[in-house]
Amino acid sequence: MTRQIISALALAATLFAGLAAPAQAALYRIDGLVDSGSLAGTAFSGSLGFEDPVAGYDGSVELSSFTLDFAGARYTLDGIDADSLPLAWFSAGSLLGVDLMFSGAGALSQPLLALAAGFTEASQAFLAYDTTGAGTEGFGSVVFTEVTQDVPEPASAALVMAALAAAALARRRRPA
Repeated sequence: MTRQIISALALAATLFAGLAAPAQAALYRIDGLVDSGSLAGTAFSGSLGFEDPVAGYDGSVELSSFTLDFAGARYTLDGIDADSLPLAWFSAGSLLGVDLMFSGAGALSQPLLALAAGFTEASQAFLAYDTTGAGTEGFGSVVFTEVTQDVPEPASAALVMAALAAAALARRRRPA
């Protein structure tokens, strides 16, 4: 029976460690509207993820995930240009936006597309596109919204541990 109690406590401690661990990935939603060109008025949306940098960070981190639905096509990290490193840029810990480029597939079956980070703030970030292959045709404004992930509070984890310990004790006291 002592073994069961030790096992229950070990399981509870493992659960507690997993619940209390800080989130390592940052997730953002991308929304925007094309302001100019043949696709003016077209909305687009997607998401991006990256390893969360430390507070106050200045610089860039590589994207771990990216999707964008734009003009009937879905853009992902798999389709990014070989010479385009997908980066999220930060200033004083604030996201400025992302830099990445897609050349399109075949005979422009999807628009050429680029996202550029803002220089000093995220509101300066933009999307550029081209449906003709002749050069930049139009631009769109981009908004990044952080997707919050619920992280259990330590009290919740302690409650889980207490319930597991109580269950182990109740099982131990049960007559054979």
